[in-house]
Amino acid sequence: MQVVSGPMGREHVQYEAPAAEPLEQQMQEFLDWFNASPELDPVLKAGRAHFWFVTIHPFDDGTGRIARPIADLQLARADESGQRCYSMSAQIQAERQQYYDLLETSQRGSLDLTARLLWFLACLGRAVPAAKQMLARVLARARFWELHRSTALTERQQRLVT
Repeated sequence: MQVVSGPMGREHVQYEAPAAEPLEQQMQEFLDWFNASPELDPVLKAGRAHFWFVTIHPFDDGTGRIARPIADLQLARADESGQRCYSMSAQIQAERQQYYDLLETSQRGSLDLTARLLWFLACLGRAVPAAKQMLARVLARARFWELHRSTALTERQQRLVT
């Protein structure tokens, strides 16, 4: 059972995991599907894989923390590159309230993933510029320190510019 934090005594159940008995079979089906050649767009497969894994919910705690890298792995496969500068995992974490709202709606309804996949794609669209901004800050900091590597700065000045 996953609980959304709230005032003591007023928490509500976000999701209740299925019974443990079919878990092994469900995980095997998921892994077979996940590792097979994609029958759909690999980016959409990332969104579907994330949803399927959190719906199976194989762990009492940490399922979401594992589902996010599963989506990142599938996105890396889609990119056909071992190098990516964006993190879907970090973006999902940044948008977790909307993530939980859509997860609850998707799991309690008809399992129509359209709204969830549209959000996933939009979230991915926001992850790329967020990564570019972060990289720009890192590069600006590196250029600053390269330019001022021989400048003597006091400890206080160093703290100010970092």
